[in-house]
Amino acid sequence: MMMPARRLCFQVLLAGTLLSTIGTSAFAHGHPQAGTRAPDAVFLSGGRRISLVAYHGKKVMLWLFSTWCPSCRAGLETLPHDQKRFLAGHLHLIILENYKNGGYPGPSLKKMKNRYAKGIQGASNWSFGHATRSLASLYNPQSYPDIFYLIRRDGTIRTVESAPTAHLATILHFAEGSGS
Repeated sequence: MMMPARRLCFQVLLAGTLLSTIGTSAFAHGHPQAGTRAPDAVFLSGGRRISLVAYHGKKVMLWLFSTWCPSCRAGLETLPHDQKRFLAGHLHLIILENYKNGGYPGPSLKKMKNRYAKGIQGASNWSFGHATRSLASLYNPQSYPDIFYLIRRDGTIRTVESAPTAHLATILHFAEGSGS
């Protein structure tokens, strides 16, 4: 017969083993994973609070980035070149500055947009704004400088990645895919 302390230790080890074999949960990495439902959250844009639920039924790229991040600048400069393909695929891009810019100083979102994304000024399928603390705690709790989500029309997450420039083919495939 096992002693109570040994039994407890055995149960803890068994529970840990079972949890590790079950697989990752939706938030195993701290943020929602591909194949899970995108949680609702609010961001700020043009002085308004906008809920992600407002985009249900649309294909969305939700991108949280920091203005001091070089790969973010590259992404912001590259993505507008494919605007015609995004429009044709009915992809809405929500570009959000990380909450408190990820904790580091950098240029303003307005400066970034004016300098690197001139080609999409006034485009109806682009929304620029700021991540709220609650959105950041859901979608970027580790404060990565650059993380994006491709969200299907039904609200499930298809892809979670960083550096849109490095994953442009994935983004374009998502935009142009009929089953997205």
